[in-house]
Amino acid sequence: MTRHIPTLTTQPEALPAAVRELARVLGDADAMRLIGSMPGARISVPKPDKAKEDHPLRMALSPTGFEKLVAEWGGGMLEVPKGDAYLRRLRHDHVRQCREQGLTFDETAEATGYSRRQAINIMGGDASMTDMKTRDMFDELEEPENYAGRANDPFGLGKPA
Repeated sequence: MTRHIPTLTTQPEALPAAVRELARVLGDADAMRLIGSMPGARISVPKPDKAKEDHPLRMALSPTGFEKLVAEWGGGMLEVPKGDAYLRRLRHDHVRQCREQGLTFDETAEATGYSRRQAINIMGGDASMTDMKTRDMFDELEEPENYAGRANDPFGLGKPA
């Protein structure tokens, strides 16, 4: 049976404050261009009268985006936010959405690009969470009667006290 994999849904308010502020000033496309080209960088924004035609920021942004950047932060320093934490949060939300839709951990892992174990960890580390199709490898673990010489007792010293 093929299950429908939910499309990841996001809310703009879920964006980190620094990304929201950058998007508010520059617009979504230019904010993402800047974050993508200079993630985590501290950049010097030229003053409006010092913004040369070949300035690297002018090349990275649209003409309108560059003008807005200079108008807002001209003559100052700007910390460009990194997007990796936000993207990780989105992927974790996608794992949760898949599980809420009833997908198994294996299906969730395939849909999100995570391993099965990572999907379990994201959901809180409990593989038994309403997942009846995927068995946990430690389910119904019983202690062997003859403990000596096993992999967990390589020297044959016997069952620990």
